[in-house]
Amino acid sequence: MNKQELDKKLRELGDEKYKAFHSKLKPSESEVIGVRSAEIRKLAKKIAFDDLEYFVDELTVNDSYEEKIITGMAIFYSKLGIDEKINLCKKYVPFIDGWAVCDGVCSTIRLKKAEKDPFWNYIKECCKSDKEFIVRFGLVSARHDYINDEYIEEILAICRDKEYIGYYDRMASAWLIADCMVKYPEKIYEYLKNESIDIWVRNKAVSKIRESYRVSDEMKEKTNLLTKA
Repeated sequence: MNKQELDKKLRELGDEKYKAFHSKLKPSESEVIGVRSAEIRKLAKKIAFDDLEYFVDELTVNDSYEEKIITGMAIFYSKLGIDEKINLCKKYVPFIDGWAVCDGVCSTIRLKKAEKDPFWNYIKECCKSDKEFIVRFGLVSARHDYINDEYIEEILAICRDKEYIGYYDRMASAWLIADCMVKYPEKIYEYLKNESIDIWVRNKAVSKIRESYRVSDEMKEKTNLLTKA
């Protein structure tokens, strides 16, 4: 399959009603064709074992939302080694132009134990970027297999020290902190209480904690008092 064949297939699968609905969610700055997620994943798995590097190398800013998310998912569906995946990510991630592209790709990340440290180093590299969606990719990736004793201090340091760029990297940071609260409630409570983190991120993390079904009512009440103007 080449790019022209993929585009043709996507347009055959496109659903105008789904396109109208999904477009309202602003998943990407790119054209939305309206292909449902099950078909997107099928195509990503096909490309993962077809000519993945070709699709990464040929990706352009003008490609559709669907082609962008398929290409990113294919990296993690592939059987390539972690170093090869990271090298492809370095080419691919700058093309992420929306929350749904980012989060959809991150949802496919599955790492073996030996792959976690190399990919963590790449996550930290992403979080140092001055590009909003590269940072978001790093922060959302950190939600997968990294909220544990080995990485928690580094995660909190990243969220504390980051000079945020926009809405989407801030939201990813708040989401990550809220997820950390599930496993480390007292640590995150003290972190939100004492650490000098971005006020918007703090408030949004508190809001997401309040909405969580995995945090106790007592901790929700305590954390809610930390919201600042």
